[in-house]
Amino acid sequence: MSFFRKSLLIMCSLLIATAVLVPAGAVHAADQKWINQVWSDYKAFNKKTVDTYNKYQARIEQDYKRFNDKSQAALDELERKVLEDQEHWVQLLNDDYEALSARYADGSLNMRNQLMKYNRYINPGHMGSPMYNYARQANIGMLNSTMWKLDKELNDAFLNSYMWTYREAINPASLNSSAFKFKNTVNESYLNSAMYKLRNASSSSSLNSPMWKYKMGRISKTAAKNEYNKLFKKYTTEMSQSNAVRKKEIADMASSTQKKVEQLYIQTVLSLEEQREKTLQSISDLRKEITGEGLEWEPLFEEDEIKF
Repeated sequence: MSFFRKSLLIMCSLLIATAVLVPAGAVHAADQKWINQVWSDYKAFNKKTVDTYNKYQARIEQDYKRFNDKSQAALDELERKVLEDQEHWVQLLNDDYEALSARYADGSLNMRNQLMKYNRYINPGHMGSPMYNYARQANIGMLNSTMWKLDKELNDAFLNSYMWTYREAINPASLNSSAFKFKNTVNESYLNSAMYKLRNASSSSSLNSPMWKYKMGRISKTAAKNEYNKLFKKYTTEMSQSNAVRKKEIADMASSTQKKVEQLYIQTVLSLEEQREKTLQSISDLRKEITGEGLEWEPLFEEDEIKF
């Protein structure tokens, strides 16, 4: 073979090698760019999702605080109103008893006995008396009293109360609560959460992920894209559906608690009004036996006040 021919063959070989090598380098650079873009898109999606979750969590905590503050204010106002009414009647009836005792100082034994009975009736410290019954039901510290039952359900530190149950549902630190499940669904560090699985699928460093298999040359770019798109849709749908369920659970809990509290508050007001009516009627009836005249009073709560 002549020198010229050998030289020509060598030159052709070099040209072919160059034609193969140069495009390969360009393809690799473009593929790495795509791998980086997938990861960048995942990080952007993760940030947006977590930011949305954080805003939602802050909002439901504010909603809870507003309702809790409203409930406590209503409880305090109710207690104040009833205790002031009791104080008013105890003072008025004690003054009345003193006046009657002076008027009937020379009365018969039966009259004196009636006055003693009247004194017991108006004494909130005399067990079983009408005024005792009114005072007991209005005593927030008295176990199982009307006011105690309302206070218990509005106390978020009282196990299984209305407000405790509501608070637990929105507490992301409370195991298995709706808020706990919501938080972990979007947490990329929580094992096997939808976000955790999406992060792994998006990473070229995660063993057997589409991106890893493509980077290692085990599947084509087209196959990697198809597999990744399917996983992205699967995990984002899983997140969306799970979050919708949690939001509904929390919304239902808030609505249910508000209705329960409203109903219990109204029931409490009506029960206190009923007990007050019985108390004053009993005392009035006895006073009428003694003097021929009973007491006069108006309902403690106006109709528009019997609401939460």
